[in-house]
Amino acid sequence: MRWTILPLLLLSTLVLSVTVAVSIRPLELIVKEILPEGHNVLCIMGKNSNPHLYQLKTSDLELLNRADLIVLVGFEQWANKVQSMFKDKVLMFSEDVFEKDFEEDEHLWLDPVNVLVFSHMLMLSLSRLEPNLAEKLEANWVDFSKRLLERLWLWKEKLAPVKNRIIVEVHPALTHLAKRFNLGEIFALETGHEVGLTTKKLAELTNLVKKGLVKHLFVDEHVESAAALKLAEQLNLQPVTIDLMGWDVGDYIQLMDSLVEKLAVLVETE
Repeated sequence: MRWTILPLLLLSTLVLSVTVAVSIRPLELIVKEILPEGHNVLCIMGKNSNPHLYQLKTSDLELLNRADLIVLVGFEQWANKVQSMFKDKVLMFSEDVFEKDFEEDEHLWLDPVNVLVFSHMLMLSLSRLEPNLAEKLEANWVDFSKRLLERLWLWKEKLAPVKNRIIVEVHPALTHLAKRFNLGEIFALETGHEVGLTTKKLAELTNLVKKGLVKHLFVDEHVESAAALKLAEQLNLQPVTIDLMGWDVGDYIQLMDSLVEKLAVLVETE
């Protein structure tokens, strides 16, 4: 009798295992902070994918169909389609309290306060999905929120000297981070929607360089940037590579630590 019960217990454990599908790596990092070990977080886009241009494959749709919860940012070209196909199990970062901010910059996860709020929404969604995990999910969120708030003040102190510096980047990605920590002006060469560098933008940047107001160009290391690096060379700007997607780190706090350290170069090299 004991041997017949054991397989049933194992089977019930497998059935209760939660699978969360996410579109991009930062969402994977956030979900892993909340979801207990033993459950699955599957990321659709790989390291070499352009999140703005990525198109769903048949295998991706099969993954989404199997998932218990689907977490998206909202900038994915297929976000609305997936939401309509799987409307009962999609959680969108850009909805509700984040919708206004999302319209000007899609990198919502680069504001740690956004992440704090969203991770709470995530915890509640997962608790409704699997009530037996609710206590552990809440404990994980409390732990994550405490660590995040502790780092928030350290990041603010580290970035205080960057307050009046102009931050030049290829496309607008650091807006939310800059607003949260009251940094200097963000000067983006491109719109982020496949609209390249204009003559007007080039003239403005050249003028800033001549005045000695900018010395660095921030480049996303996982996006093709040959043209930006060539421009940096022509204008004698020091390129600084940043990892906006978190492929080179183990968790969300490490992602923010890395970005804060890279931004601090604006002061340290003077």
